[in-house]
Amino acid sequence: MNEDSQLPPLNNGLMPYEPTLFGRGNLQVCRRGKKGNILIVSLHRPRVRNAFKYNLYLDLIDVLHLCAPSDSTVAAIVLTGTGSYFSSGADLKSDLATALDEAQNSLLGRQMLHKPAGRFMMALIDFPKILAAAVQGPAVGIGCTLLMHCDLVYMSSQATLWAPFTRLALVPELCSSQTFLRSMGLSKANELLLLGKQIDAQTALQWNIASQVFDHRELNTNEPFHPQSLAMKMANEIDDRLLSVPCGDRTVDYFVALVKGRRRQEMASICREELLKLDERFNSGQVMEAAQEVRFGSSARNEKAPRSKL
Repeated sequence: MNEDSQLPPLNNGLMPYEPTLFGRGNLQVCRRGKKGNILIVSLHRPRVRNAFKYNLYLDLIDVLHLCAPSDSTVAAIVLTGTGSYFSSGADLKSDLATALDEAQNSLLGRQMLHKPAGRFMMALIDFPKILAAAVQGPAVGIGCTLLMHCDLVYMSSQATLWAPFTRLALVPELCSSQTFLRSMGLSKANELLLLGKQIDAQTALQWNIASQVFDHRELNTNEPFHPQSLAMKMANEIDDRLLSVPCGDRTVDYFVALVKGRRRQEMASICREELLKLDERFNSGQVMEAAQEVRFGSSARNEKAPRSKL
């Protein structure tokens, strides 16, 4: 764990909490709630639309580990993004060459399970507290698939979801081969996964990915800690309806354990299987072949999709 990976301390309500950079500088964090026990975590790489990269995965792993059961000062995490994007997915521009080089030069191949991305996926599945997502803008690739592991998902009306894995000869990730299927049924899941179609927030609501959609004109969608941001609306809702009720901050752990506890082992097994299949795709060289042929963005064939990494 990085030496700068520390949660902001409680101040007992003596002064307002201010956002701070966390760990390696890829996240901004800030406490919210009457007891300061809600941690808003913002993906903070706005220049690259909050694309996931090596150090961002590591910072997220550190946050999840620090907020584990041993820390009683955090009852819930609200994950959001800085700027107009929630996340543009994996930063393939910088990661693909490294990934293919590893696959070609290692006798064991890619071994994605042991890389920061794989370790983050397993930490996310195992997280024992409330994990919520305030999706204020487009969510692509892993920014989309992680939502299926969140206890609550709120979306701005201008947010979109896109999982274009087939365009790069990849495979479903973070258990999406099963979470999408169980949430929306086989045919709709394949609209997202197999055909790689982009969907809007209202469709995400109808397909059971999100629980609420808010009019983006009534939100500040660029500043995650603004009083009118989607993340703040979600934090206030969790605080007022759950953590402020008698013993709510202690009750929540029982609910999360009962709702998600029984499926953790199954999800971890599915995630490992998907990562092994992803290793096969990288090791075959077909991912690099596809990446060299595919163009992302508004010029992509037959798809009005966000300009994105993955």
